Formats: sequence, structure tokens, C-alpha cells
Amino acid sequence: MRTSHLLFPVFLALFATLSTLPAAAGAVPSTPAQWQEPSIACTAPGAVVLGRDLDGDGDPDEVEIHLEIDEIQEEVYPGQYETFWVFAPPGEEMCSPARAPSPTIRVEEGDHVRIVMHNTHYFPHTIHVHGTIHPNAADGVPMVTQAPTRPGGEFAYEFVAKHPGTFWYHCHVHPSVHVLMGLAGMLVIEPNRRENNFRHLIVGAGRIPDPARAVREAGYTKEYSLVYSDLDDRLNRIVSSTRDPREIERRMHRDYDSTQRQPNIFLLNGRSFPFTLRDTPIEVKPGDRVLLRILNAGARTLALHTHGHHPILLSQDGYDVPAAMRYARDVYTVSPAQRIDLELRAGSDDTHASGEGVWLFHDHTEQAVTNNGIGPGGDLTMIIYDSFMGEGKLPKVATSLKPFFNPDYYRGKVPVFDPSIFHTDPGKYPQGGSSGDSAGKAAYPVRRDITVASDEAHELEEHRIIAKSCPQPRGSRRIHVKEGAQYARPGEVYGFEPSEIHAERCEEVELVLENTDSVRHDMMIPGLDPMFALDFTGPGIRTIRFVTPDEDITLPFHCHVPAHEKMGMLGALVVGKGAAPKAGQANQQGPLHEGIGTVISTDLRKGRIVIDHREIPGFMAAMTMSYAVNPATLLQGLQARVEVRFTIDEDQRAIVKIAPLK
Repeated sequence: MRTSHLLFPVFLALFATLSTLPAAAGAVPSTPAQWQEPSIACTAPGAVVLGRDLDGDGDPDEVEIHLEIDEIQEEVYPGQYETFWVFAPPGEEMCSPARAPSPTIRVEEGDHVRIVMHNTHYFPHTIHVHGTIHPNAADGVPMVTQAPTRPGGEFAYEFVAKHPGTFWYHCHVHPSVHVLMGLAGMLVIEPNRRENNFRHLIVGAGRIPDPARAVREAGYTKEYSLVYSDLDDRLNRIVSSTRDPREIERRMHRDYDSTQRQPNIFLLNGRSFPFTLRDTPIEVKPGDRVLLRILNAGARTLALHTHGHHPILLSQDGYDVPAAMRYARDVYTVSPAQRIDLELRAGSDDTHASGEGVWLFHDHTEQAVTNNGIGPGGDLTMIIYDSFMGEGKLPKVATSLKPFFNPDYYRGKVPVFDPSIFHTDPGKYPQGGSSGDSAGKAAYPVRRDITVASDEAHELEEHRIIAKSCPQPRGSRRIHVKEGAQYARPGEVYGFEPSEIHAERCEEVELVLENTDSVRHDMMIPGLDPMFALDFTGPGIRTIRFVTPDEDITLPFHCHVPAHEKMGMLGALVVGKGAAPKAGQANQQGPLHEGIGTVISTDLRKGRIVIDHREIPGFMAAMTMSYAVNPATLLQGLQARVEVRFTIDEDQRAIVKIAPLK
């Protein structure tokens, strides 16, 4: 049901044009290289397309990358959910690879690069490739080098990767909002080498699993992409306060004053401590030489400090520091938009490293190691030697890290010190307010209440079974539905036409779906068992069949691409005379539900699993679905294509038990 985002005729025509450009001296353009881009879980085919080896050195030199723009909600530290906008490779149906930060893009010096931005979002956007040598037409500055790409449209940025180094890319439409919402990622141009094959997208940044040949030749044993950012939760929560894009535009771009911005959440690769330990620990062993690529994608200056180590400065803003001018420090200043490359030497040499252990790595502007004012938190991670790695992929420490994984700790409900110090227990602590003025206001800055509910409950609720398809259709009909930006009503960005469709009971419906946009849309009837869904990138037409229930009922349908339902892509299928689902019909099983399915992918960093599962009676139709897993350590050892039995806890909105079937 899913089509590639790549328009093959356009792509081949592009590379036919590129082939007229001169290759390296003495080189003959060859047939497409044999390297196969590793798959990314939940990503549609065609997200990364590799072309020919133009210089005959054994690796592809034509690279086309497709990115859409997704609105996502993520748990950044225990109990705290924030909304981001991110660039992401296109997802498929019920599954998306999108996460913060936007993916790290890697290409090779001399590559002919084409980045196609599909604007699946509800605001105009562009991509600016920051710091690279590229044509003015590919600079991504709205109104100057291009019109901003409207929702439903696409724009291709084409350039030859020239100077190797660490760069970045970001949206240049109202960057005081869009960049800080997450529309930014690292861009690495690797030096040209023979047979220089590597994956071109690293979702979520972090550990780079396959360093390029030049990195390995230089003697580095590990490589990390570290993207630092900060957010003022008052900005990020605007998008969940209303479904009207006009109101979101007013509040974000006119009412919100970015000159009075007060960041209170500080992120490393989209996570705050303690989740940074699960997401981006710097894992080393004695003798390692580790390449750290660092990007400050936030709006404040960093003072990055490594305990027990003095990394060596290798490059700034993509350009190497001459060998004679390199130096070692334990604190590096990184201004907004700047990049630095550091060499971290592991071991004990009395100069660069102090020996094995668990060493903090954090921003030394002290508020940055808190979560909304409570520490430890923020962008703090750790350099963890292999001999100090403990159970659950967490470091061995002197006491315990367990208290920091309790959401109540960061809600201020748990004392930060052991209550026995004060010879009392938490229930006997005095309540706040006594140190304030007569009105009860504290005489000091007080933390903001920033609790935001997870979207997970809504996600599970709207995919419950409401009705079952009739086992034997008694008739048939054909329905044509169009979808796209041009069918939106006032106050919407996207829409269906018609938004209400009719069929009789027990009819086989041939649905003809016409996507008139250049982005991904889908149509899904989530309450129907078996679930009906059709997902593809337009413009184009696809057809699918389903059978209506043998009852008068009204079933909602929607587009499952992030934010599209919110922006107008919601409709109803009226079966027979139509009726609301019977009371209790959606759920008769209680809060725990048992299921069986096949693992598609796991993501320990996000604490999520994608399962192609059978029907869960009384709860959910058979479908491929992404679920949170609590605790995330349940995912350890689970492999793709393994059949599992699992338990979903509605109260936690997560899988709480999972094990392979014997």
C-alpha cells in the first residue's frame, strides 16, 4: 500500500544531467555502485537513493535524500513531553522514524547531492545548508533565493559537496521559532576516499555506527554526532493549545516575543538527563581515540566541560585547525550555530585522560544541567569506560541513578536530599509559601508548571476496534475521494473531498484515493477491523478495497501523517443510516490487553517498538503499530522478525511485558 517517495523519471533525468559534468581526471563514470544503503526502521523505500560511481573509486557519487517535516511529541526526561518540528525521512503508514534532533546527513566530498524537502507541515519552510560551498539558488533563504515552500509542496536543493567538514542545515523561515522548534540537523561532508561506503542518514544523531574511511585512517575508533539545543517550553506548548493554524501562527510568530525567551529545558540529541545516558552515552575503552562532532543548534552559548579528560580541538566550523595550532582544554565555548570537532583520548596518560571510570560531560553554564530548574538534568551525559558499564546499559555509580528516572523527582514532589539527613520523612516536610510575602508569593524565582500530557492515550483510543467488516459482502460500490491542500476549508491546511462518504451495510467498497499534493498523505479507518489504510506520496491515484460492517454506524477516517488530522484531514464513513458506536463497544477488556505479533523494529534510545500484531480482541485491529515500552530495558535482546507475546497497560499507555514466543 506504500509507494516510494522517489519520482524515478525525475531522478534519472537529474543524473543524466549530472553525468555531463566532468569527472575526476582519468576517471570514467561507472554503473551504479553496489553499496546498499542500510534500511532505517519505519522509513519508506526511496528515502535515500544512491546513483552512479562517477569517479570510479568504488562508492556512489550521486546522492538523493528525501526529507519531510513532522510534528512529533517526545518524552525528553521522565514524565516531560515536548512537541518538536523535525526534518525526517518519510515514514510509512502507522510508523515514523521522526525524532529530535533532525537526522545527521553524511555525504562525501565530490558527491552530487540532491536534498528534496517535502513540506508535510502546515507552515511554509525551507532548508538552508549552513557553512557549505553551494550555489546561491540552493541557499534556502525565503523571499531572497526562493519562495518559501508551501504546505503540500516540495523543493529540491542541489549542490556538489566540496569542502569536507562538519556543517549543519536548518529551516530559514522565521528561524527564531522554526530552528528552536527542532528544524535543524548536522551535515557532515566526509573526505573523498576509495570505497568510502557509509550510511547517509543517522536518525537522532548520536553514535555513528560506520565511520567513513578517512576517519578510520586517522586512527579514530569511535565517532559521535552531538547536537545541543535548548527550548523555552512556553513556545513548544503553543502548538498543542489549539488546532487552528491561524491561531498557532499568531501566537508563535506575532505574540511570542523571542527577545524575552527563557530556556528551561536543555537537550543533547533531543534528550535531557537521565535519558541522555540511555540515548547518547560516550562509551569508551582504554586506548580509544574518539571523534566528537559537536553542533550548537540552540540559542545560547555552551561551555562544554569534560571531567577527567582534555579533548584536543581539531576543527572549527568545518575547517581544520592547523596541527601546530591545536590545543587541549577541559572547557570549550561553542556559540550558537558553531561546530567544533574534538579528539577524545581514553585511558590514562597524565595529559589528556585520567583513567577508567564514569566521567561527566556537560555544559558548565549551571542552569543547563537542570530540568526546569531541578538538577541533575539538562544536557549532561557521561564518558563511560567499558569496565564501568552496568545493567540496563547504565553506568555503575557509587549510589543509584534510579531516583532520577522517577517523574515525581522533576515535578518537585520528591526531596532532592535523603530525608534522613533532617530526621524526618517526606510526608512531614513543611509546605511552601512561608518564605513569601503576605500574598503568599515566593520572594525568589519559582519554577514554571510545565506538565504536558502525552499524546499516547489519544493514539491508542482512536485506534480501538469499533466495528468488524461483514464476512460476506452483499453488494459493491465505487467511491472517489480527493485529498490535499486545495480541499481545505477555512481555518484548515489540508482536507478530504468529500469529507463524508456513504455506503450501505455489507458492501465491498472500491475506494479511489487521489492525492493532489507533492507530499505523503494517507486515508485510514482506524476503528474498522480489519483496519483499512492507504498511504502514498502524490501527486497520484491509488485504489484499495474494504468491506463495510453489517450495522448502521458512523466510522471516522483520517490522515495519519503527523498533524494532518489536526489540520483538517478528518472525515466520516456513514454506513447505512449511520449511528454512534454503542456504549462500551470500543472497550470491554479493562486496562490490560494481551497481544501476539512479529517485531518489525526496536529503538532502545526512544523506548519504542514496532510490532505487526494480530487482532487484540476488544481493543485493536490487526495492524502494524508503534508502541512505547516501559521500562525500555525490556527491548534488550529483541530482534526483528521474532514473534512475541506482549501486554499493553492502558494506564501507562505502554507495553509493560514482552517476551519471544517459544
